[in-house]
Amino acid sequence: MKFSCNQDTFSKYLNIMSRVVSNKPGLPILNNVYFEATKGKLVMKTTDLELSISTWIGADVENDGKITLPAKQLSEFVNSVPQEKIDVTVERQNFNISTSNNSASFNTMPPDDFPNIPSVEKKEEPFLQINSTDFLLAVNRVAFAAATDDIKPVLTGVKIEIKDNGTASFVATDGLRLSKQDITIEKGIKNKDFLVPVRALLELSYIVNEVGEEAGSMVSLFLIEDKNQVMFRVGDIDIISRLIDGEFPEYEQIIPTGYKTKCNVDRDEFLNSLKIVNIIARSVLGNKMVLQIQSKENRISLSAVQSDLGKNESNFECKVEGDNLKIAFSSKLLSDILNHIDSEKILFECSEAIRPGVFKIDDDNNFIHLVMPMML
Repeated sequence: MKFSCNQDTFSKYLNIMSRVVSNKPGLPILNNVYFEATKGKLVMKTTDLELSISTWIGADVENDGKITLPAKQLSEFVNSVPQEKIDVTVERQNFNISTSNNSASFNTMPPDDFPNIPSVEKKEEPFLQINSTDFLLAVNRVAFAAATDDIKPVLTGVKIEIKDNGTASFVATDGLRLSKQDITIEKGIKNKDFLVPVRALLELSYIVNEVGEEAGSMVSLFLIEDKNQVMFRVGDIDIISRLIDGEFPEYEQIIPTGYKTKCNVDRDEFLNSLKIVNIIARSVLGNKMVLQIQSKENRISLSAVQSDLGKNESNFECKVEGDNLKIAFSSKLLSDILNHIDSEKILFECSEAIRPGVFKIDDDNNFIHLVMPMML
């Protein structure tokens, strides 16, 4: 195998590929990136058996061939050399790479040992297409609410529900909070839902941020149903993930349909008060703090108490409709949602101290976030 390519393009795509390599000691091939040089292009693939990425870049291919070698070390080398032409030759199972002033030789492993990664032909129609800006918005507002442990695997995913009104809902919950974002879809089969691991969507959002503008404005989705997998395509990059089996919680029944207290809040003021109260709250079990809404005064008071440390309080003004309310939350959960909302005006609704607090965005009916309260 012998080829040449540009350092900047090679580096950019290697960085994307190396994010999903595995360090499993029993399967050293998963540390590797698979290369296939053929017909003026360089095909690259990586996988950790849960998530796979494949793509290609243009290259001057003199001799075709296939090989695998350690992805992260190769990526580090390519990132470190100047932006100039890179020459690669494979001789006696060594991957020799060089620029005008730098060179390296990496040991390789046979390409036949690399796991097979499913693919979808370019001519095949996608199951679903989403504008990349809408996709990034949905992932940012929803993914953080998914569970980070595997105690309940269904909670480590984001449920994508395709409706018959031309929208798709992205929903995630870890049992303590729930986030839901509706977006418009460009193309899709109606009344279908599936559960995608949150990690796959986070990696896809990274890819969209890296190459979305040059690749176009769409994220295409393909279902590989015989393998229970999903494939997302952005430009020339495919990311393949397994789907999660199991029943996602019936979340719609816990979304409140009304409220007794409603606050129109400035996001930055809320965050600043949370930052102050968290000085004490972070030492309390569950990061517990108390939120007290004073309707006549149009004010919210946040406070935290830790018997061995002390107590503190922070107040800010807002527009309040309805009853006074005293309710307890985790300061961390409230900080999380405010940090993932890109609007300055937040609506907070609640009915009583044992019901979820509801966060919405002013003038945006497509987003809702629920936070479960703590015992007062």
